Amino acid sequence: MDRLENASTEIKMPLILVVDDEDSICTSLSSVLRDESYDTLSAHDGQAALEAVKKHNPDLVFLDIWMPGWDGVETLEKIKQVSPDTEVIMISGHATISNALEATKRGAFDFIEKPFDIESVIFSASRALEKKRNKHKEINLSGDDSGKLGLLNHRGVLSTGWKGKNLGQRTIAKSTILYGQCLHSGQKSGLVLEPLPINSGIHFSKIGETQTIPAFVDYVDTTAFATALSSNRATVSTIEHLMAVLHAYRITNLLVKCNDEVPIFDGSGSTICNRLDEIGIVEQGGQWFELAVQEKIELNFSEAKMGESLCLEPSAEDGLTIVYELIYPAPVGRLLFEFKLNGKDTFKSEIAPARTFGFMKDIEKLQKAGLAAGGRLNNFILIGEDKVINTELRFPEELARHKILDAIGDLFLIGRPLQGKLRARMTGHSDNYKLVQELQHHIG
Repeated sequence: MDRLENASTEIKMPLILVVDDEDSICTSLSSVLRDESYDTLSAHDGQAALEAVKKHNPDLVFLDIWMPGWDGVETLEKIKQVSPDTEVIMISGHATISNALEATKRGAFDFIEKPFDIESVIFSASRALEKKRNKHKEINLSGDDSGKLGLLNHRGVLSTGWKGKNLGQRTIAKSTILYGQCLHSGQKSGLVLEPLPINSGIHFSKIGETQTIPAFVDYVDTTAFATALSSNRATVSTIEHLMAVLHAYRITNLLVKCNDEVPIFDGSGSTICNRLDEIGIVEQGGQWFELAVQEKIELNFSEAKMGESLCLEPSAEDGLTIVYELIYPAPVGRLLFEFKLNGKDTFKSEIAPARTFGFMKDIEKLQKAGLAAGGRLNNFILIGEDKVINTELRFPEELARHKILDAIGDLFLIGRPLQGKLRARMTGHSDNYKLVQELQHHIG
């Protein structure tokens, strides 16, 4: 059934165009969509797809990448030229991460791998259609009705324990893509950021998959050398720099797609900050309460070998203040830095540029453990016996500032921006995770 046949009905269902050179794919996918009460039509090549878009103006297109004549990416570009508001979901059984990222860069909403399951198709279609609806109508995003828009759930976003100021919710203005090297796996990969509706929270997923992992303390898998999340069989690692930027920019709702690990870029958070500044932030309204620390939370380090200490306590000042002390033998010595996170501007200039660091004596151990395969001379600070080997420091206390960057990211796994004071000495991801667990216990 196409839209013309359905024109006499009182309510028009969304129209979805399925484009694939295999008739069996068109038939089976159309059948799944019709079972969900969508109207469908199909085409078997790029030219027929473009004509169908011009004639019927579908709300959504499922588009195969590998087709004779115009390939899927070419067809996508032509569809977007004649109908920019039509959402497009790419499908393929033989695609690479670069195919998926290129399609996303040119305006594709999502990417699904064949053989696809019904849940993946329905979930992706519903998100794409909701995005299209939200472009064309004014939505009141405040009050109790706002929760009806969310398609994903995140336990932390709507929590109200130790309730501080209502900051309202935010997402990014449009989808974007970044490319970089993954520090531990060594893969060259991409990072896709997509806006999400109010009350959704921050979620991670792989390209082409619908299963997501909420960026929340309950899903932390490991904290060895980086923070990693997992849910069922899905995993994502090295999330801390991205989470720090999202904390500083107060991003509430976001879908992050990557290939198991977030790229390291230059070892800092600056690349992500710059991209968010380019694409812009959208205020969504609604409720998102700052987490105002009400009592001291101090971790017990009775068996600590390096003098670790970590304490989160109330503060009368706005935002989150972090005092970090780092003590290593020469050439590092004692570094102390205090930073107040109260908006993105000072974060962008004082903390985001601070890079990941490592010691020459530890690199071999990391590589034997299958880590640091993507370490390059331009994406982390390498420290030898008597000096920094590969770069000039951006700040005298750059190493301590980077520890603050990590802490800001890890603390955001509570799902809300913090208002309080953190004092830390020689601590890392594992300690930050334990602190967030204690914080979750206190707020309920």
